[in-house]
Amino acid sequence: MSSPQALAAAHLAGDPLARAWLGEPWSGIRAAADYARRFAVQGAWERAALARWHPLLADPASVVVVTGQQPAVGGGPLYTLVKLAHALALSRRLREEGVPALCWFWCASEDHDLGEANHADLLLRDGRLERVSIDLGGGRAALRWRPASLWWAPLWERCRALFGRGLGSDWLAARAPRAEEGMGAWLCRLLADLADDEALIACEAHELRPLWAERFVARWRSWPAAALEERRRDLERWGLTPFGPLPRPPLFCDRPEGRLPLAEPAAAAPELLSPGAALRPIVQQLALPAALSVLGTAELAYHAAITPAYAAYGVPPPLLVPRCSMTLVPTWIERAAQRLGLAVEALADGAHPEPNPPCDPWSQRLAALAQAIDGLGDGGDARIATAQARLRRELERLRASLARGARAALGLPAPGALASWLHPRGHRQERTLSLFQALWEHGPGLFALLVRAAQQAQPGEHVLVRLGAA
Repeated sequence: MSSPQALAAAHLAGDPLARAWLGEPWSGIRAAADYARRFAVQGAWERAALARWHPLLADPASVVVVTGQQPAVGGGPLYTLVKLAHALALSRRLREEGVPALCWFWCASEDHDLGEANHADLLLRDGRLERVSIDLGGGRAALRWRPASLWWAPLWERCRALFGRGLGSDWLAARAPRAEEGMGAWLCRLLADLADDEALIACEAHELRPLWAERFVARWRSWPAAALEERRRDLERWGLTPFGPLPRPPLFCDRPEGRLPLAEPAAAAPELLSPGAALRPIVQQLALPAALSVLGTAELAYHAAITPAYAAYGVPPPLLVPRCSMTLVPTWIERAAQRLGLAVEALADGAHPEPNPPCDPWSQRLAALAQAIDGLGDGGDARIATAQARLRRELERLRASLARGARAALGLPAPGALASWLHPRGHRQERTLSLFQALWEHGPGLFALLVRAAQQAQPGEHVLVRLGAA
């Protein structure tokens, strides 16, 4: 168990150590519904205040399925949509099981990591990546204070130049940033419009402060520093280090001029309090009846590090659900892979298999030439052995050149381009491809496809989403 991915796999498999760190593993929707029913009666949430967000939340049996992500240029990578699709699918399945459930997207716009937020990666058909980097300004101000208009025009123009008019370009144009609209507010508006689902709430984290600040301030000294340090050492022994030492709650004061650390909450007004990553899951449970939390593998490691804080603050932990992952497969990719004799599944998993060579007229002669080279024999003569090796290298160059020429004549891309498009930079496509490009090229109907794929997927499963538009 030496990586977040290994921890996620161990948790799904019901490993006792992973279970001790992360709680009950996923064991099906009916078990999740039972967990949600038990969960709903454990907390002490402000149901009247929650009902102002959605009337269903006035019901003491109601719960939310929560997921979230920080905003970034263009909305961030595709996995932001994948996380939301998975959470939305789970909330619908809970309702089918009789549990009143909503999906809640927690937009972490209080973050101020500009290195993760100041760019969008566009994926070209030849497998190359083009990064659109934007100057979001200096200082330590959180992303919520940085206008989405800073990146809109440069990214829009680059997509138009690279991809022309796409199925979703007009839809995106109608959702251009409003005057002074922050990056987080824009992302929440986009996601709400995409889902068009009355059982979804997408909001920025700072909007939830009235639901948790007072309760947190009253109990902030309950922070279990000793238990958290023991857990950190346990995780270090297994090669997991999501956080450094946490002697106090990581808390910040969130102002337009900067997000600055606080030693104690009394140093700032409650409406300015902002949690760090290790504290965010705890205040989430103070604010929301979050029975299920859909997480990436790194986020699971965060939770493993901070689970002692749930009991210390008197809040029930959510059932942690490793999100599924998805790779978009456009029609042009499928057709090209089929003509090259390659499996899309292998390409999407990062394999670079050799294509079936489209140069059949030469194959027999090339095979005969290879046999002739092998038949020379070296007779123990080093000069002949060296010449044989050189001839074999030249034969491989000739074979590759003929294959490239045949593919070019047929208008086929290089197999490496397909592999790079489906698995760029050696990672799942969703970690790189900008959701802005995905919506530009495939339109807002893409999100419904992702939700349907998530409804059929198991937690942690990788799914190919085959698209109907070329």
